[in-house]
Amino acid sequence: MNKISLFLFVTVTLLACSSSKTYFTPQVRAKIEKAGVDLKQVQYYVDRNMELKREVSKEEAQLSKGKIKIENGKYINIITLQKNTPGICSGIYADKILVSFETGENKFLTFGKTKFAGASDPYKILAFEWGKNGEGMIRYEGNAYHITNGTEASVQISSKFIRRADKIEKRQMQGVKITSN
Repeated sequence: MNKISLFLFVTVTLLACSSSKTYFTPQVRAKIEKAGVDLKQVQYYVDRNMELKREVSKEEAQLSKGKIKIENGKYINIITLQKNTPGICSGIYADKILVSFETGENKFLTFGKTKFAGASDPYKILAFEWGKNGEGMIRYEGNAYHITNGTEASVQISSKFIRRADKIEKRQMQGVKITSN
């Protein structure tokens, strides 16, 4: 295989393997906003499985939606979020966004720029408190939940929004000829 064929093979392979999603970073956000794309019109995805847990009373367990499990004699309400679940932006702030993966009041997760994140670091799940065991505490549906799985979750967007922000206008100069009088 000659060098040109090898180059074309590698290029085509890389293009074929390119993802339809990209991480939502401060850099990507700035690019999208500069292009005039409304963040509420972008499709978002979670990049890994997540699990939210909270202890509930026996009465709440009977009324609760989601999965109820008994652990050590306690009723536990579990809400799971699967990798690549689509979501919408339901709130926009300077360094964070609220993403809803189901409809309803107070059904959103907060993703944003973490304390030491750079412009190319993805927006991560934000909690109002982090425990020593690495579990985060968040509010969901007005209740406090522990993030027991997916504490490093990030948010992704459809790559088409990046391509839309990268549109390049191109034209060719036609030239100017001297005209005779």
